[in-house]
Amino acid sequence: MSLNELIQCYKTSKHDDAANHLDLLTMAKKLYISNEITLQHYKELIRDLEPTMDHQ
Repeated sequence: MSLNELIQCYKTSKHDDAANHLDLLTMAKKLYISNEITLQHYKELIRDLEPTMDHQ
């Protein structure tokens, strides 16, 4: 799953845009816990979100 797919998944699930990176991290964690994404995808999403965490 790419970061763009995660953002789209968040929008579809919550019917709203993510307010910040924490919303996306929470969504990624929920998807991983529910076995909807693999550990590898989860790690890639965390890595992709790290630059946005540094700026906030």
